[in-house]
Amino acid sequence: MEEKTTFKGISAYPGTVYGKVFRWKQSKRKREDRTDLSPDEIKEEVELLKKGLLKTEEDLNDLVQKSKANRELSEILESQIVFLNDPLFRARVFERIAQNNESAGLALETAVSSLYDEFQSIPDEFFRERADHILDIGKRIESNLYPDKANDQTKIPDDVILIAKEITPSEMIQLGKSKLRGIATDFGGKTGHTAIIARNYGIPTIVGLKNITSHVEDDDYILLDATRGILNRSPGIDEIKLSGIKSDIHKAQPLREISDGPREIKTKDGKKFTLRANIDSEDEVDLAFEQGADGIGLVRTEILFIRYVEFKPTEEEQFAVYKRILLKMVGRPVTFRVWDIGADKMENGYEEENPFLGNRGIRYLLRHPHFFKEQLRALLRASEFGTMRIMLPMITTRSEILQTKSLLSECLEELKNGGLIITKKIPLGIMVETPACALNLPFLGNHVDFYSVGTNDLLQYLLAVERNNHLVGDLYNPWQVVFLLLLKNIADVANSQKKPISICGEIGSDPMFTAVLIGLGFRDLSSALPLMREVAEKVQEISSWKAKLLAEQVIGLAGEEKFEEIEALVLETKG
Repeated sequence: MEEKTTFKGISAYPGTVYGKVFRWKQSKRKREDRTDLSPDEIKEEVELLKKGLLKTEEDLNDLVQKSKANRELSEILESQIVFLNDPLFRARVFERIAQNNESAGLALETAVSSLYDEFQSIPDEFFRERADHILDIGKRIESNLYPDKANDQTKIPDDVILIAKEITPSEMIQLGKSKLRGIATDFGGKTGHTAIIARNYGIPTIVGLKNITSHVEDDDYILLDATRGILNRSPGIDEIKLSGIKSDIHKAQPLREISDGPREIKTKDGKKFTLRANIDSEDEVDLAFEQGADGIGLVRTEILFIRYVEFKPTEEEQFAVYKRILLKMVGRPVTFRVWDIGADKMENGYEEENPFLGNRGIRYLLRHPHFFKEQLRALLRASEFGTMRIMLPMITTRSEILQTKSLLSECLEELKNGGLIITKKIPLGIMVETPACALNLPFLGNHVDFYSVGTNDLLQYLLAVERNNHLVGDLYNPWQVVFLLLLKNIADVANSQKKPISICGEIGSDPMFTAVLIGLGFRDLSSALPLMREVAEKVQEISSWKAKLLAEQVIGLAGEEKFEEIEALVLETKG
């Protein structure tokens, strides 16, 4: 028998399924690449490209209409239309035809590849994972340049696990998702569009498996454990039975009925627990309210860069969005993280050698106070329409907090001079996402109102492991003992200061971590919407004392790097 082989990736949507492989082969087109066009031929290629762009926009508008029932999916497509009509993108392609005498297909491929590389170099994961927009648009335009040479790869057998290098957003939307048991891809991250759309449809999905496409064939039977992010290409019968051969996560359901009013979530021994939602788009706010979230623990305000055609949303555009979000949450607290961006997104001609350790987050904002103050004024103005909290990203020093407070004071004074007096006290908090910040909490507590742990960045900075680098992805492990001990220390310090402390990183959405986090001292989590109910159930099925005992056992096993034993212990612990 073939030796059993397992592959570790990133869980995008949990569930465990056993089934037959279908390898997704993306369409390939043959075209004639030329760099010696005559003037007449250049005109013909320019016209060909214009027609291809027009047809692509028509296709995308048609898909938007078909996806209207799902606002998140239609928003993805609408943002692609924005990219398609971007003057810079179009100019690059037309210039290559006119100046380099290139055929339309070659000019398109070169321009798309260049823009894709630029997006991939952006340190912020949210933007980097949206580089797939560029590839998707390029493929769509090319298919409309040479429609008669396209291969039809859209037919999928029933009841299969789809294996692919990557899947573009429009391909993902058009797939026969009812036929899919699960999805596994070589590339992608937890916040990429494959993951977002898989979560919308409740399909167990693992991304970032590196090279799974070269290790499986059509009609192979595999075990996809998307809860743990593990794919087994040759499982034993005992493992298949143990997995239950079914998805164990279903569509998100409300934590409570809206008419019930606020209801506290409690551990088995009656300890109160707060469960908020993370949102990636304004449309998710309605879902957060309907599902009974205690509030929104993280609004990634960078979503405005995708929403608006202009690269820098104006103060008025920001104010309108923030106001709508607060009104939709009807008094439940909403935490707005200020721009978590870097110089790469806002300036031209400057490239950082190591952007992850460079001018990003609060560092960038304090170096551009005019830009920062526009957002702060918009937030302050909107604060009158609900319960707002403001959170600062990438904090490492006390002075960053004090400088921000000084800018807030300036904004309040400017608004007062303009006739608007802000009457509410708005809590100011910080993201604990660097080791420096985590260890500095005893000296920061007097200057902030709350903390929120960004576990994704904290883990990668602590372990010196870039979380999307597949070469060292196996080292990016939240069960590492140093990480668990640091989380415990953060909770201990915050609780001793009587400061609210929450987790808004990915492990806050992972039901496997819920009991351990309770045991480490956390009573406030912010979760992805589809997993909120699962997290709430984990809270309610364990006692706080049992969770504390579990956390101590896990730390002991982590010290010996017994990671499989940890997962087994967590899964079997009840009560």
